[in-house]
Amino acid sequence: MDLPQLHPTASLALRGGELFVCAGGFEERVLAFPGIIEPTAAPRSKAIILAYLPPEKKNNLAQINDLLCTRGCDPTCMSYDRHAPGTFDAAFRATLTDLGAEAVCLDVSGMSRLAILIIMDVVREMNLPLRVAYAEAREYAPSQADFEKAKAAGSQHLPTSFIHTGVYDVLHIARLSSIRMQNHATLLIAFDSFNEALCQALVNVINPARFILINGRPPRTELGWREDATAHVHQWLRKEWSIEDDNASLRATSTLLYQETYQLLVKLYWKFSDRHRVILAPTGSKMQTIGCYLLRAVHDDVHMEYPTVQGFFADKYSTGVREKWLVDFGRLADFAAKLRTQELKEHLGLPEETVDTEIA
Repeated sequence: MDLPQLHPTASLALRGGELFVCAGGFEERVLAFPGIIEPTAAPRSKAIILAYLPPEKKNNLAQINDLLCTRGCDPTCMSYDRHAPGTFDAAFRATLTDLGAEAVCLDVSGMSRLAILIIMDVVREMNLPLRVAYAEAREYAPSQADFEKAKAAGSQHLPTSFIHTGVYDVLHIARLSSIRMQNHATLLIAFDSFNEALCQALVNVINPARFILINGRPPRTELGWREDATAHVHQWLRKEWSIEDDNASLRATSTLLYQETYQLLVKLYWKFSDRHRVILAPTGSKMQTIGCYLLRAVHDDVHMEYPTVQGFFADKYSTGVREKWLVDFGRLADFAAKLRTQELKEHLGLPEETVDTEIA
Protein backbone atom coordinates (compact mmCIF):
# COMPACT_ATOMS: atom_id res chain seq x y z
CA MET A 1 0.00 0.00 0.00
CA ASP A 2 1.49 3.32 -1.09
CA LEU A 3 1.18 6.03 1.54
CA PRO A 4 -0.13 9.40 0.30
CA GLN A 5 2.59 11.66 -1.02
CA LEU A 6 3.29 15.26 -0.02
CA HIS A 7 2.60 17.69 -2.84
CA PRO A 8 4.04 21.23 -3.00
CA THR A 9 1.42 23.93 -3.31
CA ALA A 10 1.24 27.67 -3.83
CA SER A 11 -2.43 27.99 -2.91
CA LEU A 12 -5.03 26.25 -0.77
CA ALA A 13 -8.57 25.72 -2.03
CA LEU A 14 -10.81 24.61 0.81
CA ARG A 15 -13.35 22.02 -0.26
CA GLY A 16 -17.06 22.10 0.45
CA GLY A 17 -17.66 21.61 4.17
CA GLU A 18 -13.91 21.47 4.88
CA LEU A 19 -12.86 23.22 8.09
CA PHE A 20 -9.39 24.75 8.35
CA VAL A 21 -7.54 24.21 11.66
CA CYS A 22 -4.33 26.02 12.63
CA ALA A 23 -2.49 27.35 15.69
CA GLY A 24 -1.61 30.89 16.70
CA GLY A 25 2.10 30.33 17.21
CA PHE A 26 4.91 32.87 16.95
CA GLU A 27 6.80 31.45 13.95
CA GLU A 28 6.44 33.29 10.64
CA ARG A 29 5.41 30.10 8.89
CA VAL A 30 2.11 29.94 10.81
CA LEU A 31 0.94 32.73 8.48
CA ALA A 32 1.80 30.80 5.31
CA PHE A 33 -1.36 28.75 4.73
CA PRO A 34 -3.87 31.27 6.12
CA GLY A 35 -2.40 33.70 3.58
CA ILE A 36 -2.85 31.46 0.52
CA ILE A 37 -6.40 30.22 1.06
CA GLU A 38 -8.32 30.87 -2.14
CA PRO A 39 -11.34 33.13 -1.62
CA THR A 40 -14.53 31.74 -3.15
CA ALA A 41 -18.00 32.99 -3.95
CA ALA A 42 -19.43 30.14 -1.86
CA PRO A 43 -20.59 30.65 1.75
CA ARG A 44 -17.74 31.51 4.08
CA SER A 45 -15.62 28.53 5.14
CA LYS A 46 -15.18 27.75 8.81
CA ALA A 47 -11.85 27.77 10.62
CA ILE A 48 -10.49 27.03 14.11
CA ILE A 49 -7.46 28.81 15.55
CA LEU A 50 -5.81 27.31 18.63
CA ALA A 51 -4.88 29.96 21.18
CA TYR A 52 -2.09 28.61 23.35
CA LEU A 53 -2.11 28.66 27.12
CA PRO A 54 0.08 29.67 28.85
CA PRO A 55 0.11 32.55 26.32
CA GLU A 56 3.26 33.57 24.48
CA LYS A 57 3.81 37.29 24.06
CA LYS A 58 4.89 37.09 20.43
CA ASN A 59 2.09 34.94 19.00
CA ASN A 60 0.44 35.65 15.64
CA LEU A 61 -3.14 35.01 16.74
CA ALA A 62 -4.52 38.39 15.62
CA GLN A 63 -2.68 38.27 12.29
CA ILE A 64 -3.97 34.76 11.53
CA ASN A 65 -7.51 35.81 12.41
CA ASP A 66 -7.29 38.82 10.08
CA LEU A 67 -5.80 36.76 7.25
CA LEU A 68 -8.52 34.13 7.49
CA CYS A 69 -11.25 36.79 7.47
CA THR A 70 -9.80 38.46 4.37
CA ARG A 71 -9.57 35.07 2.62
CA GLY A 72 -13.25 34.34 3.14
CA CYS A 73 -13.12 32.26 6.33
CA ASP A 74 -15.11 32.60 9.52
CA PRO A 75 -12.63 31.78 12.35
CA THR A 76 -13.44 30.43 15.80
CA CYS A 77 -10.79 30.70 18.52
CA MET A 78 -10.25 27.74 20.88
CA SER A 79 -7.96 27.62 23.89
CA TYR A 80 -5.33 24.87 24.00
CA ASP A 81 -3.50 24.56 27.30
CA ARG A 82 -0.09 23.04 26.55
CA HIS A 83 0.39 22.15 30.21
CA ALA A 84 -3.10 20.68 30.79
CA PRO A 85 -4.61 19.39 27.53
CA GLY A 86 -6.68 16.59 29.08
CA THR A 87 -10.12 17.98 28.13
CA PHE A 88 -9.20 19.47 24.78
CA ASP A 89 -10.28 16.44 22.74
CA ALA A 90 -13.89 16.61 23.94
CA ALA A 91 -14.03 20.36 23.38
CA PHE A 92 -12.54 20.04 19.91
CA ARG A 93 -14.96 17.30 18.87
CA ALA A 94 -17.89 19.36 20.12
CA THR A 95 -16.67 22.38 18.15
CA LEU A 96 -16.32 20.33 14.96
CA THR A 97 -19.90 19.14 15.43
CA ASP A 98 -21.23 22.63 16.21
CA LEU A 99 -19.54 24.06 13.12
CA GLY A 100 -20.87 21.26 10.91
CA ALA A 101 -17.43 20.13 9.75
CA GLU A 102 -17.58 17.59 6.92
CA ALA A 103 -13.79 17.43 6.48
CA VAL A 104 -10.68 18.92 8.10
CA CYS A 105 -7.60 20.61 6.68
CA LEU A 106 -5.04 20.60 9.52
CA ASP A 107 -2.17 23.09 9.33
CA VAL A 108 0.54 21.61 11.58
CA SER A 109 3.19 24.23 10.77
CA GLY A 110 3.13 25.93 14.18
CA MET A 111 1.18 23.36 16.18
CA SER A 112 2.06 21.52 19.37
CA ARG A 113 2.90 17.90 18.63
CA LEU A 114 0.46 16.67 21.26
CA ALA A 115 -2.28 18.87 19.76
CA ILE A 116 -1.57 17.30 16.36
CA LEU A 117 -2.03 13.81 17.83
CA ILE A 118 -5.26 14.73 19.63
CA ILE A 119 -6.82 16.46 16.61
CA MET A 120 -5.93 13.62 14.25
CA ASP A 121 -7.44 11.09 16.65
CA VAL A 122 -10.69 13.04 16.92
CA VAL A 123 -10.84 13.26 13.12
CA ARG A 124 -10.23 9.50 12.89
CA GLU A 125 -12.92 8.82 15.48
CA MET A 126 -15.39 10.87 13.41
CA ASN A 127 -14.03 9.32 10.19
CA LEU A 128 -13.77 12.70 8.49
CA PRO A 129 -11.60 13.28 5.42
CA LEU A 130 -8.27 14.81 6.48
CA ARG A 131 -5.71 16.88 4.63
CA VAL A 132 -2.51 17.92 6.41
CA ALA A 133 -0.81 21.20 5.50
CA TYR A 134 2.80 21.91 6.44
CA ALA A 135 5.01 24.91 5.74
CA GLU A 136 8.78 24.50 6.02
CA ALA A 137 10.73 27.29 7.66
CA ARG A 138 13.49 28.98 5.66
CA GLU A 139 15.91 29.02 8.59
CA TYR A 140 15.78 26.82 11.68
CA ALA A 141 17.27 27.50 15.08
CA PRO A 142 19.91 27.00 16.21
CA SER A 143 22.26 28.09 13.45
CA GLN A 144 25.33 25.97 12.84
CA ALA A 145 27.50 28.72 14.32
CA ASP A 146 25.40 28.88 17.50
CA PHE A 147 25.51 25.11 17.88
CA GLU A 148 29.28 24.91 17.42
CA LYS A 149 29.71 27.71 19.97
CA ALA A 150 27.56 25.83 22.52
CA LYS A 151 29.36 22.57 21.72
CA ALA A 152 32.74 24.18 22.31
CA ALA A 153 31.51 25.52 25.65
CA GLY A 154 30.10 22.12 26.64
CA SER A 155 26.58 23.55 27.03
CA GLN A 156 24.87 22.01 24.02
CA HIS A 157 23.02 19.55 26.31
CA LEU A 158 21.27 22.28 28.32
CA PRO A 159 17.58 22.86 27.46
CA THR A 160 18.10 26.64 27.64
CA SER A 161 20.96 26.60 25.12
CA PHE A 162 18.70 26.95 22.09
CA ILE A 163 14.91 27.30 21.76
CA HIS A 164 13.25 26.01 24.96
CA THR A 165 13.28 27.40 28.50
CA GLY A 166 13.01 23.95 30.12
CA VAL A 167 10.75 20.92 30.50
CA TYR A 168 7.42 21.39 32.28
CA ASP A 169 6.23 17.77 32.64
CA VAL A 170 5.75 14.45 30.87
CA LEU A 171 2.09 14.30 29.83
CA HIS A 172 -0.30 11.64 28.65
CA ILE A 173 -4.03 11.81 28.00
CA ALA A 174 -6.64 9.08 28.15
CA ARG A 175 -7.35 9.16 24.42
CA LEU A 176 -3.78 8.19 23.54
CA SER A 177 -3.08 5.92 26.51
CA SER A 178 -3.04 2.14 26.81
CA ILE A 179 -3.04 -0.20 29.82
CA ARG A 180 -2.09 -3.28 27.79
CA MET A 181 1.13 -5.19 28.49
CA GLN A 182 1.67 -3.31 31.77
CA ASN A 183 3.31 -6.33 33.39
CA HIS A 184 5.85 -6.59 30.59
CA ALA A 185 9.15 -4.84 30.04
CA THR A 186 8.82 -1.32 28.59
CA LEU A 187 10.18 -0.20 25.26
CA LEU A 188 10.44 3.59 24.92
CA ILE A 189 10.78 5.06 21.42
CA ALA A 190 11.61 8.76 21.11
CA PHE A 191 13.30 11.14 18.67
CA ASP A 192 16.45 13.25 18.72
CA SER A 193 16.12 17.04 18.84
CA PHE A 194 18.23 19.96 20.04
CA ASN A 195 16.79 19.56 23.54
CA GLU A 196 18.22 16.49 25.25
CA ALA A 197 16.19 17.33 28.35
CA LEU A 198 13.02 16.11 26.61
CA CYS A 199 14.33 12.55 26.38
CA GLN A 200 16.04 12.77 29.76
CA ALA A 201 12.69 13.63 31.33
CA LEU A 202 11.09 10.66 29.57
CA VAL A 203 13.61 8.11 30.81
CA ASN A 204 13.48 9.56 34.32
CA VAL A 205 9.70 9.12 34.46
CA ILE A 206 9.35 5.84 32.53
CA ASN A 207 12.61 4.04 33.39
CA PRO A 208 12.31 1.79 30.32
CA ALA A 209 13.87 -1.64 29.96
CA ARG A 210 14.82 -0.73 26.40
CA PHE A 211 15.18 2.70 24.79
CA ILE A 212 15.31 3.42 21.06
CA LEU A 213 16.13 6.88 19.71
CA ILE A 214 15.34 7.87 16.12
CA ASN A 215 17.25 10.79 14.67
CA GLY A 216 15.92 13.30 12.14
CA ARG A 217 17.32 13.65 8.62
CA PRO A 218 16.62 17.09 7.09
CA PRO A 219 15.42 16.98 3.48
CA ARG A 220 17.88 19.65 2.30
CA THR A 221 21.63 19.10 1.99
CA GLU A 222 22.50 22.48 3.50
CA LEU A 223 20.79 21.37 6.71
CA GLY A 224 22.57 18.01 6.82
CA TRP A 225 24.79 19.17 9.70
CA ARG A 226 21.71 19.13 11.95
CA GLU A 227 21.45 15.32 11.80
CA ASP A 228 25.00 15.00 13.15
CA ALA A 229 24.36 17.74 15.69
CA THR A 230 21.22 16.20 17.23
CA ALA A 231 22.97 12.83 17.40
CA HIS A 232 25.84 14.53 19.24
CA VAL A 233 23.42 16.16 21.70
CA HIS A 234 22.03 12.73 22.62
CA GLN A 235 25.31 10.78 22.57
CA TRP A 236 25.45 10.31 26.36
CA LEU A 237 21.88 9.04 26.50
CA ARG A 238 22.75 6.49 23.84
CA LYS A 239 25.76 5.32 25.81
CA GLU A 240 23.98 5.28 29.17
CA TRP A 241 20.95 3.35 27.95
CA SER A 242 22.61 1.07 25.38
CA ILE A 243 19.98 2.26 22.99
CA GLU A 244 20.90 0.55 19.77
CA ASP A 245 19.74 -3.07 19.47
CA ASP A 246 22.32 -5.66 18.41
CA ASN A 247 24.83 -2.94 17.55
CA ALA A 248 22.48 -1.51 14.94
CA SER A 249 23.57 1.65 13.16
CA LEU A 250 22.05 4.98 14.17
CA ARG A 251 18.39 5.03 13.16
CA ALA A 252 17.16 8.13 11.31
CA THR A 253 14.12 9.12 9.28
CA SER A 254 13.30 12.18 7.20
CA THR A 255 12.01 15.18 9.11
CA LEU A 256 9.68 15.84 6.17
CA LEU A 257 8.66 12.48 4.66
CA TYR A 258 6.34 11.07 7.33
CA GLN A 259 6.23 7.74 5.47
CA GLU A 260 9.78 6.89 6.57
CA THR A 261 8.89 7.35 10.23
CA TYR A 262 5.75 5.24 9.99
CA GLN A 263 7.55 2.45 8.14
CA LEU A 264 10.39 2.30 10.69
CA LEU A 265 7.95 2.37 13.61
CA VAL A 266 5.98 -0.51 12.08
CA LYS A 267 9.14 -2.61 11.90
CA LEU A 268 10.01 -1.81 15.51
CA TYR A 269 6.45 -2.54 16.65
CA TRP A 270 6.34 -6.00 15.11
CA LYS A 271 9.82 -6.78 16.40
CA PHE A 272 9.19 -5.86 20.06
CA SER A 273 5.47 -5.64 20.82
CA ASP A 274 5.00 -9.32 21.66
CA ARG A 275 7.39 -8.95 24.63
CA HIS A 276 7.28 -5.24 25.47
CA ARG A 277 4.85 -2.51 26.33
CA VAL A 278 5.53 0.04 23.59
CA ILE A 279 5.62 3.69 24.68
CA LEU A 280 6.02 6.23 21.88
CA ALA A 281 7.07 9.87 22.43
CA PRO A 282 6.88 12.22 19.40
CA THR A 283 9.84 14.44 20.28
CA GLY A 284 10.98 14.89 16.65
CA SER A 285 9.67 17.00 13.80
CA LYS A 286 6.03 17.82 13.02
CA MET A 287 5.99 15.37 10.09
CA GLN A 288 7.68 12.66 12.14
CA THR A 289 4.77 13.22 14.53
CA ILE A 290 2.34 12.41 11.71
CA GLY A 291 4.14 9.08 11.25
CA CYS A 292 3.86 8.46 15.00
CA TYR A 293 0.13 9.05 14.94
CA LEU A 294 -0.43 6.58 12.11
CA LEU A 295 1.23 3.83 14.17
CA ARG A 296 -1.06 4.65 17.08
CA ALA A 297 -4.12 4.75 14.78
CA VAL A 298 -3.37 1.18 13.72
CA HIS A 299 -2.20 -0.15 17.12
CA ASP A 300 -4.10 1.19 20.09
CA ASP A 301 -1.89 -0.82 22.45
CA VAL A 302 0.84 1.76 21.77
CA HIS A 303 0.91 4.15 24.73
CA MET A 304 1.91 7.76 23.99
CA GLU A 305 3.76 10.11 26.33
CA TYR A 306 4.77 13.68 25.58
CA PRO A 307 7.37 15.82 27.39
CA THR A 308 6.00 19.33 27.13
CA VAL A 309 8.30 22.32 27.47
CA GLN A 310 8.03 25.12 30.01
CA GLY A 311 8.24 27.85 27.38
CA PHE A 312 10.04 29.10 24.29
CA PHE A 313 12.64 31.63 23.25
CA ALA A 314 10.54 33.11 20.45
CA ASP A 315 13.45 35.16 19.08
CA LYS A 316 15.53 31.98 18.69
CA TYR A 317 12.94 29.96 16.75
CA SER A 318 12.60 29.48 13.00
CA THR A 319 12.31 32.33 10.52
CA GLY A 320 10.81 32.69 7.06
CA VAL A 321 8.89 30.25 4.90
CA ARG A 322 10.21 27.89 2.26
CA GLU A 323 8.10 25.16 0.63
CA LYS A 324 4.44 24.56 1.46
CA TRP A 325 3.12 20.99 1.36
CA LEU A 326 -0.24 19.19 1.35
CA VAL A 327 -1.00 15.51 1.92
CA ASP A 328 -4.49 14.00 1.56
CA PHE A 329 -5.38 10.97 3.71
CA GLY A 330 -9.04 10.73 2.72
CA ARG A 331 -11.39 9.50 5.45
CA LEU A 332 -8.96 8.87 8.25
CA ALA A 333 -10.63 5.85 9.90
CA ASP A 334 -10.95 4.13 6.52
CA PHE A 335 -7.30 4.89 5.79
CA ALA A 336 -6.19 3.45 9.15
CA ALA A 337 -8.23 0.30 8.47
CA LYS A 338 -6.38 -0.17 5.17
CA LEU A 339 -3.07 0.20 6.99
CA ARG A 340 -4.15 -2.52 9.46
CA THR A 341 -5.01 -4.87 6.63
CA GLN A 342 -1.68 -4.24 4.93
CA GLU A 343 0.31 -4.82 8.12
CA LEU A 344 -1.40 -8.13 8.80
CA LYS A 345 -0.74 -9.31 5.27
CA GLU A 346 2.92 -8.31 5.40
CA HIS A 347 3.86 -9.30 8.96
CA LEU A 348 1.63 -12.31 9.58
CA GLY A 349 1.47 -13.61 6.02
CA LEU A 350 -2.32 -13.84 6.06
CA PRO A 351 -4.30 -13.81 2.82
CA GLU A 352 -6.47 -10.71 2.42
CA GLU A 353 -9.78 -12.58 2.60
CA THR A 354 -8.94 -13.83 6.11
CA VAL A 355 -7.52 -10.63 7.52
CA ASP A 356 -9.34 -9.24 10.56
CA THR A 357 -8.65 -5.52 10.59
CA GLU A 358 -9.77 -5.12 14.22
CA ILE A 359 -6.32 -5.66 15.73
CA ALA A 360 -4.56 -3.88 18.57
